[in-house]
Amino acid sequence: MNHTYFITGYPGFIASKLVDALQKKYPSSTFYLLILKHERELAERKLAPQLDNVFLIEGDITKQDLGLSSNMIVELYERVTHSVHLAALYDLTIAYEPAHLCNVIGTKNVLTFVSKCPNLKRFCYFSTAYVSGDEKGLILENDISMPNRFRNYYEQTKHEAEVLVRDMMDQLPITIIRPGIIVGDSKTGETLKFDGPYFMMQFIKRLAMFPIPYIGKTSSKIHLVPVDFIIEASLFLMHDRIGESKTYHVLSPDSPSIQKAYTLLCQELSGKKPSWTLNRKVAERCLSISYISKWLGVPLETLSYFSHDAIYDTSQLVKDLEGSGIFCRTFEEYVGSMVHYYKNNAKDKNLIRY
Repeated sequence: MNHTYFITGYPGFIASKLVDALQKKYPSSTFYLLILKHERELAERKLAPQLDNVFLIEGDITKQDLGLSSNMIVELYERVTHSVHLAALYDLTIAYEPAHLCNVIGTKNVLTFVSKCPNLKRFCYFSTAYVSGDEKGLILENDISMPNRFRNYYEQTKHEAEVLVRDMMDQLPITIIRPGIIVGDSKTGETLKFDGPYFMMQFIKRLAMFPIPYIGKTSSKIHLVPVDFIIEASLFLMHDRIGESKTYHVLSPDSPSIQKAYTLLCQELSGKKPSWTLNRKVAERCLSISYISKWLGVPLETLSYFSHDAIYDTSQLVKDLEGSGIFCRTFEEYVGSMVHYYKNNAKDKNLIRY
């Protein structure tokens, strides 16, 4: 089947994995990958060897017409059948202005672009489960209500951007993907960055010679999702008619408790279980001291994600993937691969995020 894809966010980890999967599944299709000028060298390395049906086009989602020439934009209008918007500024410490420019204005500009593509079959927008901010309890896949509070400007601007996308659902064929906390490949452990739960591993590694503590007491779950499941599920949902005009929490339907996940990471990484509990407020005070936070490898901003009493509903995801053969492996099944990859690459400064 011949499609023409327009994909933003390359050469990011998910975008790169998605392009690889699309090329395998639809080898006769054409791919236009929007890249920033300074990322061309990296993008070319990831695409080596170069293929005749893949085109790197320099642009910028924050600019009018995505920073593309008039000839290129007209060519894309005529050809594009599928668009995937992955480009975003992911940083829990970022200020509002740059986050708004990239995540909101950028998304608005991409929506303007795809609305002019007469042959568009699907626009797949990558949001995040955390557009719900600090809301607790059951969060439904179709819910986009305003939370009481956002924990950072990343959450806030992704919420604002998703509202823009959802407002276009009656005009465009849209699928919204809301991943949870992304981890590496469930089989190989490969990841592009050590953040999120990898901060737990950095913490455990630093304290491995001492009795390792839990950080506070909580019954909350941690909503992890391996990157290979994101790719497989998204690929299916953005091509099948069942995924049109729907929003999906793409994460494990069987998310482990934070205590269980942390215990498994401790066992895999250090060979022992946590043996005592560090008061959460004490932990927050410690992590607010810059040199302690950096030595432990845990930014203060991540703590709120490890004590968040929210359950992300996946009933629509499970229902629509039924019969596809696509499922998310449990944390117990891939924690070994995850830790193995971390151990082998813990000194790679390109992967360490803090």
